[in-house]
Amino acid sequence: MPRFALFLAIALSGSSLAQAADVALQPSPTPGAVPLYNPADYEIRGGFFESPFGPEKGTTDFNGSLVFPKFFALSGWEDLFVPRFRIGGDANLGGRTSYAYADALWTLNFGRFFAESFFGGLVHDGQLVAVPKNETALGCRELYHMGVDLGYRFDAHWSVMATFEHGSNGEPVMSDCPQNRGINVTGVSVGYSF
Repeated sequence: MPRFALFLAIALSGSSLAQAADVALQPSPTPGAVPLYNPADYEIRGGFFESPFGPEKGTTDFNGSLVFPKFFALSGWEDLFVPRFRIGGDANLGGRTSYAYADALWTLNFGRFFAESFFGGLVHDGQLVAVPKNETALGCRELYHMGVDLGYRFDAHWSVMATFEHGSNGEPVMSDCPQNRGINVTGVSVGYSF
């Protein structure tokens, strides 16, 4: 019986030592670590864009938007298909076309870097029909709004992104608007998540 007790004591102490070694080998979490991207956060964005080509080439816009959290999430890779929603607008600082938009926004994360695509609609105050080729002619008051963002997250709150936006009525396939010269802007904005 004493041999059995000695064997049991050695076995238990060996098991405790193995558990202690296993815990020591696991990386300890960084105290206070916060994920860089949280789809449950709101985000405000603001920046300056310029029209690189087209009838409004060289004009500057101030852009601002509010990104809403995901309304629901899916487990696994399928969650990539669930967008966040965004509302915002571009105010042209040269008295040309300004607009407000609402989009679905899909985000793909690569550590601190991320890429986004968006699609929605916009309403503008620009010219609808024009004869000269150097004037904006957007055809309809409501347009499709689409584009991409490439960004970098400094931390869980602050990010910066380069953006390309396009507004178009999709004529002749997606509308019967009389003209379609479109809106194109590109620029840089800063985001704050909360």
